Amino acid sequence: MSTWIFNPALFTAALSGAAMLLISACTTQTPVSRAAPTAPALRKLPVLDNAVVIAAPPGYCIDMSGSRSERRDAFVLLASCRAITGDDGAPAPSTPGLLMASVDGTNTAGMPPQAEIEKFFASSVGRSALSQEGDPDAVTLGESRFRDGTYMINVRERGGSEVLGAQSWRAVFSVNGRMVTATLREVAEAPINSNDGFRTVERFARDIRRASPAAP
Repeated sequence: MSTWIFNPALFTAALSGAAMLLISACTTQTPVSRAAPTAPALRKLPVLDNAVVIAAPPGYCIDMSGSRSERRDAFVLLASCRAITGDDGAPAPSTPGLLMASVDGTNTAGMPPQAEIEKFFASSVGRSALSQEGDPDAVTLGESRFRDGTYMINVRERGGSEVLGAQSWRAVFSVNGRMVTATLREVAEAPINSNDGFRTVERFARDIRRASPAAP
């Protein structure tokens, strides 16, 4: 099970850099509907031979410098389009934060049962995977939801970065036999309430599903 759970500790530098960019844009947001359009390349990114397409929700853009795609897995980092482009006229999300998508290249039979996912996250190994620092004792599991084949959970972590906030939301789902973990991480200067967090990560998961090619 642990092979498809992304550990953000591997990408601390990328996260911190994007978080600093995001903070600079949080105080002067432009509503998405009134902002200038952004380049398509920053909105969608096919990974793993086009099996999965990471699609940015409104106001978010892909940070190519903080993303990677290899044969066995992929990691894509997203932040406010304004922060990524440096353009004051670019859109910003209504719920500012950092989005991440990790994709396991192993072709699986599909989504594990909800009970199996919950058992994994409750274990020490699962909580370590949820922790930015890999510390299971620092993680507290919050509310979880399961809808339309997507398992979502709210996580709170003690300590850690002064830039990143304590909360994150994860969505685990399957696309064309690949397990995808979508994550929303709040930043310290822009706390996110629980419902907004779930709504954002669920929208992210839905956009990825819709943008990805249909299963053969």
